[in-house]
Amino acid sequence: MKIQLFYMISFCSIVFGKHFYCNKDSAIASFKRPTYDFSVRILDRVSQQTDGHFVFSPISTWLQLITLAEGAIGPTAEEIWNVTRYHRVRCFRRKFREVLNIMNEDFSPMTKRSSTFVINKLVDVKKTFADEAMKSRDTTIVSVDFDDPVAAAEKVNEIINRNTDGVIDEGFYEDDFDLTILLMTDTAYFRGDWQSPFNPAYTSNEPFHSETNQRIGEVRLMSQIGYFNVTDVPTINATVLELPFGPDGRMSMLVVLPKRGSVEDLYFNLHDIRLMTIYSLFRLNGPKLVSVRLPRFKVRTELENIPELVYDMGVKRIFYPHLADLSGISEHLTHASLMTQIADIEITERGANATAAPEFLISDSAANEEFVANRPFAHLIVDKKTDIILFAGIYSNPSIY
Repeated sequence: MKIQLFYMISFCSIVFGKHFYCNKDSAIASFKRPTYDFSVRILDRVSQQTDGHFVFSPISTWLQLITLAEGAIGPTAEEIWNVTRYHRVRCFRRKFREVLNIMNEDFSPMTKRSSTFVINKLVDVKKTFADEAMKSRDTTIVSVDFDDPVAAAEKVNEIINRNTDGVIDEGFYEDDFDLTILLMTDTAYFRGDWQSPFNPAYTSNEPFHSETNQRIGEVRLMSQIGYFNVTDVPTINATVLELPFGPDGRMSMLVVLPKRGSVEDLYFNLHDIRLMTIYSLFRLNGPKLVSVRLPRFKVRTELENIPELVYDMGVKRIFYPHLADLSGISEHLTHASLMTQIADIEITERGANATAAPEFLISDSAANEEFVANRPFAHLIVDKKTDIILFAGIYSNPSIY
């Protein structure tokens, strides 16, 4: 009797404890490591595929996969879980989507993303899947006639254009609808306002050098002196500078400048640390008076080979008609035939209140440190509350912007 009572109490504790701890804070904590690990793994692969000059939103692709997972069964679901490590308990996934919905509202209009699932109208999508997928407000499920590819592309591109405020106006092309069932694309843009904006009067044309110190072009180099977090991170052989966005600084750009080695190795090296490692070093060293010089730049990257990248990571079955089990989406034999992303980032002097840009009457010689990004560097735009990498990339192909 005592043993039965013990098991009953234990069972109740597990069941009710699971619901008790399913809140937004616990959801954030449970997703920090999975999203980070996935992000640096895929960023390393994107870096190799783009010759080290790109911008990419890893969280967008991660969310695409876990949305697919809501309709995946058996080994197909296991493959997605092994790569994304999303929480097995649906309550946590729902809470995390709520967190992301609020985050996207907080960061609008600096950044927006749109995830579009396009399904042939001949396929009946299950309501349970559609309801779960669209708990993420940035996810749209569109049913179109694949036999009319011109009208289908036009309809979906209108949705993308509207969801990204006209920054990105085209994500699909007519031939994308040939011999397909399910298409997926993510579109995301970033137009940030610095917490401490740069003064355009101090921006000038300057040479940009290769990693071997050869002049390879020119950039418009922005300049300012201010108190910022900057630290050496020996594990990744780089110096990292934090430039906050917005009035509260919750979102910031980490500019990563290699001390030695190739910038293309940075995302591979980030496997060995966490964002909290960098934040801890910032807290340990405290803000410093830094002379910052950073290029203006605008980069748009359109990736169509995401299936190859996630296949290499272990998600394979979803791309094969007779291996994919997506019966949670539809009873019709369904597989993913296209998975793309268009990411667009623009970095300029702008601030939330540019007319109030601070003027530091301090000479360069008074600065504790100098951070000059006049050679290839990596950048990560992160949400400091969730440790999500919203955008990341490498700048190595200089241009005047």
